[in-house]
Amino acid sequence: MRKNIYIAIVLLMLLTTTGIKAQNNDYFIHTVSKGQTLYSISRMYRTSVKEIIDLNPECVSNKISIGQKIKLRQRNQFDTLEEGDNVLYHTIQPGETLYRLGQKYGITPQDICAANPGLNISNFRSGEVIMIPTSKKVTVATTPTTPKQPEKKVKSDTIPIRTTHKVERGETVYKITHLYGITEEELRAVNPQIKKNKLKRKTILKIPYSSQQIAEIHKKEQLAKEKEISNAEIFKSIEKLKDSIQTYDTFEGIRAAIILPFLLDSYSPNEQARMVEYYEGFLMAVERLKRFGYSFEIHTYDSGNENQSLEPLLSSGELDNMDIIIGALYPKHNKQLAEFAQQKEIPLVIPFTSKEDEIFRNPMVYVVNTIQSYFYSEVIDHFGTAFPKANVIFISDGNDSKKEFVSALTESFDKKGTPHTTVSIADITNIDTAEVKLKGVMKEDKENIFIPTSSGEVTLSTLLPSLTLLNNDTIDLPDFKLFGYPEWQIYAGNMQNQIYEVNTYFYASFFSHYTLPEATRFQNEYIRWYNRAPQNIYPRYGMLGYDTGYVFLLAISKFGNNMPQKINQVSYTPVQTGFKFTRVNNWGGMVNKKIYFVHYTPEYTIEKIDFD
Repeated sequence: MRKNIYIAIVLLMLLTTTGIKAQNNDYFIHTVSKGQTLYSISRMYRTSVKEIIDLNPECVSNKISIGQKIKLRQRNQFDTLEEGDNVLYHTIQPGETLYRLGQKYGITPQDICAANPGLNISNFRSGEVIMIPTSKKVTVATTPTTPKQPEKKVKSDTIPIRTTHKVERGETVYKITHLYGITEEELRAVNPQIKKNKLKRKTILKIPYSSQQIAEIHKKEQLAKEKEISNAEIFKSIEKLKDSIQTYDTFEGIRAAIILPFLLDSYSPNEQARMVEYYEGFLMAVERLKRFGYSFEIHTYDSGNENQSLEPLLSSGELDNMDIIIGALYPKHNKQLAEFAQQKEIPLVIPFTSKEDEIFRNPMVYVVNTIQSYFYSEVIDHFGTAFPKANVIFISDGNDSKKEFVSALTESFDKKGTPHTTVSIADITNIDTAEVKLKGVMKEDKENIFIPTSSGEVTLSTLLPSLTLLNNDTIDLPDFKLFGYPEWQIYAGNMQNQIYEVNTYFYASFFSHYTLPEATRFQNEYIRWYNRAPQNIYPRYGMLGYDTGYVFLLAISKFGNNMPQKINQVSYTPVQTGFKFTRVNNWGGMVNKKIYFVHYTPEYTIEKIDFD
């Protein structure tokens, strides 16, 4: 009898480490990383900003900081879940390994890695959140659906007891067995006093472990006896397996689909002309890669207007064997393509919009246009590198269209101890009083950086003449620089001399200028191909098509399944758009975080500063 009690205790201890127990955790902890916002975190975990704030009152002002720990509720079978919500989120604890997590949740380490394609030996660390795949929840039927099996005689003294249960009014044998996930035979085996389905109120029943639970525990016991495999060994074996898979035969050619709105119900030159130009640039990249020996099959599809559905195309089977998909323009189409790409495990490149929630949960998605929150965090990091001794003077015109960026920048300055102040645009444009006003806020031993809080053309055109006058040697002010926004490359042509003279910088994820050799080469080749110049718009869509086509077609040709890990190894000088891809989390897609600083120097040259 003592032996049986001992076995029951051991089984109970082991069961607390199984997936059954782990899946009942109510909360997990997320540590905020660079570029994340409450909105992006809510999309990542399929919750709401309100629920996050309810659980974390310190986030009430919607402000979070890097390294902050946020409590999040685990989704469960009682929630109304979206498709694909049959998962758990686990915050890695000190000392945990892939092997031990596999034991804990009753899955293999390879299952965990497959669910978290961004996981690797360097980022498997305490505090990191990973996704744990689980089976779909099954609703128990209210009546038995299988014939009753003949009772099996089981010795009651050999069955380990899990707990006890006090019968409440109206409870039946059927209800209790389904409450604990055991069979009627298993319940009766340890409770021989049960004669009928009806039970007396307040009767104490023994609740045994089910045969399935016991089998799972025996499996855990067996795994515990085996030698533990290190994370390094597991990741090495997975990488070796990936490298051994020859996914694409480049002799036959990469199969690429490009899906854009070429033919709309009503002509829209702003959209159609840009899509055509993007496609033209894409074809130029294809032709250049072919000269280097690569082979492609390009399949082109018209997505139509934003109200049309891509379902007929997706269900036709035409895209099933594609190696990569490029597109589309409208959010509805991107959502449909993302779901299809995840199902078929085909990389999907979204070239235009950055507002795609799919990236937070879909590992096949690549967003080229940098998400705003990541955009700002990269700019702030690079600003500290470019101007380590900055003294910042914000210039407000009352419009403050860049309030969110200025707020993030100010918060960073406060943490780093970077001096900053704000003056009105009138303090700059009134030349009679500007010298005295600015002497009070500028510093001789610092880099004085003026930053307008608005990015509009009116603000810039109002500001530049005054700054040009203040830059005159006859005015006794320290040297200064002007720092601004990507939109300025649109207006630069009208204000070129003044932009150079006041030593202007701005940040951008894409930039081209006729003085840069790659842009000149593209411009000349485009005119030779299509007998016309590209549109003078921001961004230049032909260049965007060329850059995305070249990088992704080359990456998928060279790396195949390993493209997510190796895409940043592609050696390429961009015409306009640079690429530096990072996963948004361990199970989501890839976001482009490449940012340049563009410098219009007083020597009338342009520098495109790359910080990577």
